[in-house]
Amino acid sequence: MEVGNGEERTTDVSLERRFFNWNTLLSFLVAFSILYFVITKIDVDFGQIIDRIRTADPFYYLLGLLIYYASFVVRAWRWGFLLKNVGFRSRDGVHVPSLSGLTEIILISWFVNCITPARLGDAYRGYMLKSRTGASFSKTLGTILAERIIDLLVLLVLLGLAGLRVFHGTVPEAFGSMLVAGGALVVVIAVGLFVMIRFGRTVQRLLPARFKGLYDRFEEGTLLSFQNLPLLGSLTMVIWATETGRLWFIFNSLGVQSFSLSVVIFVALAASLLTTIPMTPAGLGVVESALIGLLLLLNNVSAVRGVDQVSAASIAVLDRTISYWSLVLVGLLVYLFTRRKEIGEGLRRLYCASASITRRQ
Repeated sequence: MEVGNGEERTTDVSLERRFFNWNTLLSFLVAFSILYFVITKIDVDFGQIIDRIRTADPFYYLLGLLIYYASFVVRAWRWGFLLKNVGFRSRDGVHVPSLSGLTEIILISWFVNCITPARLGDAYRGYMLKSRTGASFSKTLGTILAERIIDLLVLLVLLGLAGLRVFHGTVPEAFGSMLVAGGALVVVIAVGLFVMIRFGRTVQRLLPARFKGLYDRFEEGTLLSFQNLPLLGSLTMVIWATETGRLWFIFNSLGVQSFSLSVVIFVALAASLLTTIPMTPAGLGVVESALIGLLLLLNNVSAVRGVDQVSAASIAVLDRTISYWSLVLVGLLVYLFTRRKEIGEGLRRLYCASASITRRQ
């Protein structure tokens, strides 16, 4: 995006150029280094993991795959409400895409997060909406920030409740550190929103002239998004339920059944929290390592019985074939289809324009 005189202009965003650069390649190197270190640290032969995965029940695995992609429809539905909250309606000149169109945009943005570091997919989502509808990029980013805040707050509440249930009221050091980090994030969010509400005009006056309009639209997009919170909260609960459901089906596909629902909720949400770390694309390496560590920790405190190192690694790897590797494949296909559709639409418009000129002549 280019900025000038407080106006927004989008330019073509090349994913190929962003993927094939040193920052992205370095982030993948870090991710695979973490994976290699963890696998060697727990002293598990990768062949054993593959053999265990081969025993997985395909029925449960497909159910996990299905519920994972169903979550994108719910996310798109929720985003549609956020866009309406900030005034993106047809009568106001912004034709928000249909539910399928919003789902497509979110799916592609998650694909971008999988192949680039620093969660660039969130910015790419704003770019796609602006390029398709002309909606304000800054205001759209505000809705995405609000969405992330709602996600995080609901996640932390559910994670805390599940953790207390799993550990029977005691707080292990690792869980305590997670709660402290989560609490710190909540404080930062609260302070940021307070500054926006109370000192927004002051912040705007301190900014250079070319950024004043951008900040104003970003602030408006963020604060107006928090309307209809009961509805947004309910949809967010459904989204985190799908994350839990996916992991529950993975557990069952590998025959690991000696666990409670609170265990699945805790592990699934802890893994989701780690995907927000922008060090590697979509938490690659970090999430797998955390899943293995959490499962072994829970096995030691008898929250899950019979989960050895091979089982823990198999659960982590199989789960990420859905939440990461399948998304890379599906997202790429959707991205290529979308690009082809956009090129076809551009050629159609060019043909119609040429035909119109010919008729006038």
